[in-house]
Amino acid sequence: MIETLLKEIFNQPVEELIPLNKGLTNINTLAKVAGKWIVVHQPREDAASIVYFHHEAAALELIKDAELDKETLYFNPDTGIKITEYIEDFQIYDEYTGTDKLVRTALLMKKLHSLKRCIGYRFDPIGRYNQYFNKIKHPIYDLDFARDCIADAAAVQRPLTLCHNDWVSGNIGFSAKRDYLIDFEYAGDNDPLFDIMSFFTENKITDVKERELFYTSYFSRTPTADERRDLDIYEKLHNLLWCTWAMMMAESRNQAVYLDIAADKYNALKHNYIDQR
Repeated sequence: MIETLLKEIFNQPVEELIPLNKGLTNINTLAKVAGKWIVVHQPREDAASIVYFHHEAAALELIKDAELDKETLYFNPDTGIKITEYIEDFQIYDEYTGTDKLVRTALLMKKLHSLKRCIGYRFDPIGRYNQYFNKIKHPIYDLDFARDCIADAAAVQRPLTLCHNDWVSGNIGFSAKRDYLIDFEYAGDNDPLFDIMSFFTENKITDVKERELFYTSYFSRTPTADERRDLDIYEKLHNLLWCTWAMMMAESRNQAVYLDIAADKYNALKHNYIDQR
């Protein structure tokens, strides 16, 4: 299928296809077409029930001149199939060993939020939580102790802008040329503080000094008391949301990786609510 698609799009011979064992939402393949390497992203079978391809298309259109993502060579918002440039020295957050990666990520996030533009589609974490929760038939964990953060988050009133909402290590990239934010499948208008806590929770940034360095790099100041309160609320909401998502995915795909994610998020929630008392 990939080879046929590439021939249709580029009208050039496909010389090589190499599976890339990266990504949860997509099946990613490195392809060589007419002497040039590219990356093909194919959504997994149930991806359409988790992400919204037309939201991603709107986000990619908004950021196309901002030098954030890799260059998109092809994207079909009906199928979610995307083709991007291949960057040889690209390293994701976990791979990159430079001591400046925390600051570089903060500035990358600031660059996105500084666009101060919306795509008209809101990323609603509470709505997504309800969607994921209602699909679970056999919950692995009882999360009742953490659900008060839903009402707390609903009460937060802050300006919205385009946010990425999925700052996992694999979506943050560094090269000698510049830094990259990729895979906008969860993109939508949201509170920028939600993005900050996405990065912290997904990459287990718990050290106070590291968080303060990020804040200083992002805000050019320390957060206000109100901002810290809302960040704390979003930390709990992230762990609740993605623990629920992981339980849903474990049922749907029966893969151990989702059990591991659910356990990580559950333990983080216990730390938020129990260990810190």
